[in-house]
Parts: sequence; C-alpha cells; structure tokens
Amino acid sequence: MPGDLPLNGCDYLMLGFDHEMRRRGYAGNSCQIELELDSAISSDVLGKRIAELVTRHPILRARPGGWLMPKWKLPQENAPLPQVRVHREQSGLREKLCDEPLAPKRGELFRFDLVARDGGRMNVIFTWAHMLMDANSAEHFVALVGRDDVPLPALEQPVSTRPRKTFIERLKLARKSVLQFDEFVKAQPRTVGVRFPDAPKAQRFCVERFSAEETARVRANASKICGALGGAQFHAAAAMIELHQLQQRLGSPSQSYVLPVPVSLRAKGSVEPLFCNQVTMMMTQFLPQHLDTTAAAVAALKPQIAQAMRDGLIEAGVAIGEISRCLPLAPYLWILKSGLRGEICSFFYGDTAAVTPLLTSFCGANIHDFTHVGATTPSPGIGAIFYSFRGELRVTVFHLETHFSAAEAGSFAKGLRARLLNP
Repeated sequence: MPGDLPLNGCDYLMLGFDHEMRRRGYAGNSCQIELELDSAISSDVLGKRIAELVTRHPILRARPGGWLMPKWKLPQENAPLPQVRVHREQSGLREKLCDEPLAPKRGELFRFDLVARDGGRMNVIFTWAHMLMDANSAEHFVALVGRDDVPLPALEQPVSTRPRKTFIERLKLARKSVLQFDEFVKAQPRTVGVRFPDAPKAQRFCVERFSAEETARVRANASKICGALGGAQFHAAAAMIELHQLQQRLGSPSQSYVLPVPVSLRAKGSVEPLFCNQVTMMMTQFLPQHLDTTAAAVAALKPQIAQAMRDGLIEAGVAIGEISRCLPLAPYLWILKSGLRGEICSFFYGDTAAVTPLLTSFCGANIHDFTHVGATTPSPGIGAIFYSFRGELRVTVFHLETHFSAAEAGSFAKGLRARLLNP
C-alpha cells in the first residue's frame, strides 16, 4: 500500500456506529461469520496463512485515524498480528465471543477463534470490524484465508471505481437526502428504546434455517408477490410487518418505520475492491397502514425503490456519505440522529443473497454450515440479515438485551419465518 488509504463514506458510517456503540458500553460494530467444519484444523497453519497475508497487505493491520477526512493509517513494524485462538466448546462461549470487542484503534481489525467440538469437529468464528469491509467482502476474505486456490484480488486499488463528482455536485445530491428525511419525520419513527437498563450490554442472536423445500416455497412466494427478482423486497417487507407487530405487542407503536436498504456499488459479479464497504443505504419508510399484509408492504416499498432510482437518491446517499467524512465523529453522529429526531433507523437489515460458492472447504476441512451475524446500534437494538447457503435460506435475528428479551426476539424470528412461508 503506497500511502494512507481514505475511508469511504460507508466505512465512515460504520466507524460512527462503532463509536456510538462503544460510547454506550457495547462491544462495538463488529460482525461475524461462523463456519461449521467436519474436522479440526491446525491453528498454526491458519496463523501462518494470515501472517503471510497481513505482511503483504498492511491494510489488514491498519487503523482508522484523523479527525477530518480519516484515512487507514499504516501499521508500525512491530504491530501485533491478528489473533488465532483455540477454545474448547463450553456453555456460554459463543455469547462471550460475540460480545468481545476488537481494538481497531490499535490495528486489530479481525480475529479467528477455533472452537473444538466433540467428535473431532470444529467451528471457526471470524470476527471483523464492519468499518473494514462489508459482509460480501468478508465471505470472500474467509475463502481467501482458508483456500490456497482462491485468486488474490487487488487489495490496494482505489476505494471506489465510481466517477468522482465535484463538491458542489455532491452538495446538490446530498440535499435530496436531507429533503427525504424532512418528509420522513412528518410521521415520526420511534423505536422501543432501552427497556431493561439493568441487563448486560450484550448482543444476542438466533438463526432460522429453512430446508431446501421451504426455501423453494419462500422463493415462490417472493416471485408471486414481488416478481422474479424481488426476493430482497419480500424479505424486507416481511421483516417490517413483524417489527410493527412486535412494537404493538410491547405497547410502543410507531407512526412510521424507517428502513435503510443496503445497495451494492460494485460491478455485478465483482468483489473488488475487497477491503472497504462498497455499499450505500437507500432509505425507505413504511406507515402502519402499509403493514397489514405482505402484499401491501411490498406495494409501499416498490415505488420508493423506483423513485430512488429515478431521482438519483442512491447517488445522493453516496454523496452525503462522502461529505460526512469532512466532519469529526461526534457532530456527524449528532447530525445523523437529528435527521430522524434522535433515531438512526427502525431496524437494521441486510440481505447478502447467496454465500460465495468458494466456501466449500476451509484449511482442508469441509464446511457443513455457515452463519452470518450482524450488529445493531442501541437505536434500534434489533436487526436481521438474510442469506442463502447452498440453496437454503438462513435468517439471523440479532438484538440487544437492554432493548428486547430473548423471548421477544425469538417470537419475532418465528413470526418472520411463518410469514415468509405463508405471507
């Protein structure tokens, strides 16, 4: 890496979320991928492979630095290597690993934990700082680490291959996002907030797994309601209905629900540049009358997506992210939350589609199962990520214990499962 590499707009947003979560006492904005292997692997072999990668590509140990226009700062020569730790399976270990923070300011951007299980099996848990890369990049990176035959992408190319715009052009685009938020607050979104202040500052998750037959049924439902390519819209609509019903059950209904929908900025089929967040957020809003049926929710979502494409709101999201890099984190987060009068969003949502087919093996062991785990800020305190592993749908629902009980989050997950199968 010839010089310091700038954080892009979404990198900075994820860094802001990390700052907000740590300020509130949580572990930070870290995500995880868990692989279930059919046999144990060598921690020494994995550690050697990682050491080779980080030596050749210093960005893997860089740290975000700078008050304005932050950059990835090159690590010092004596910076520690990413950790590879070995554990025996035990009660509560998975939750502990989920809540153990990284140290991005010291250049610790990821780690691997190997959990030895009975019968000679092993789970690999890859934890990474969300400011470093998005979920699709993380999948490709895990494949890169675990397989010698995965081609190495150009890790040090520019942050974005999209055409650069002048500052005035960005300001004009950003104004569109500001006007959109002004429309949103006419029906003020409201999350449930902290309901269990004495609960641990911890995140928990549960996974709903769908069989091949159930997945085909969900896809047929999506195609019927949303069209052939509307799977992500179907997932988002179902999640927002269940969120509305959950908040009603808790006695905390909202005038509206704001959902940021991630939009990939990569060329189709590309994973490069790998070490940055090549996504932006397309903001959408649902009113309670939109959330009676899945078809009604989709009918409310589709025109918003069409409008975003037509009016350049996706480019506006990119522009406002790039402009935000000119601000220190504290005022940036204040402005971000003030746009919705204290709220960041109503629900954290991700949909990575099919897991990369490169993840069939890891360090010589076969991969039996795969799990994505996302992260959520104290507002809204709940989210879900959808993905498909070997043709079977998975949904990970994650929540903060200070906001929702395990039973409430589990009820949400079961309701979401039922709605996907029977909209």
